[in-house]
Amino acid sequence: MFKAKWMGALAVTALVGGSVVSVAAANAKSVETIVDAESDGVMSYTDDNGNIWCSENNGETWVSESDYEKENPVSAIEWWTYDEYKAWAEQEKSEMQKMADEKAVVETSEGTVVWTQEMTDEIVAENEQTLEDIKNGVLVSKSVDGDREGMASYNSNDIATIGD
Repeated sequence: MFKAKWMGALAVTALVGGSVVSVAAANAKSVETIVDAESDGVMSYTDDNGNIWCSENNGETWVSESDYEKENPVSAIEWWTYDEYKAWAEQEKSEMQKMADEKAVVETSEGTVVWTQEMTDEIVAENEQTLEDIKNGVLVSKSVDGDREGMASYNSNDIATIGD
């Protein structure tokens, strides 16, 4: 379970591929580290005065939470509800089935292709898995900063907290 003193940019970073782990620190109540395959991670701690400090270089230098958030603004994320995603997935399934039945020619990132039943089945299975994930508490984005092309997800089960 995630017991954060703040979620701001740390939660968003976790959404885009990291996980948060809190560990005890010598001069802090707790340090939260976001581990991301593309960076060393972001750490934060709350000092004895309640001030939150953040580091992007494994604790070599620290900046205040407000300065960190100015440099790393939080994305505006719109999340699917289970019922919304279910309705959308059903509509997509119907449209893709029609495309497969008609052997529609479509433009994809891989070029022009004829839509097949196999393509429909693969995407329907992915959508069903996403729906199951949402049912089990995973947050899945409709949009990030208004962009509906990308997808972010957040699973609180991927976050661990270790206190001092």
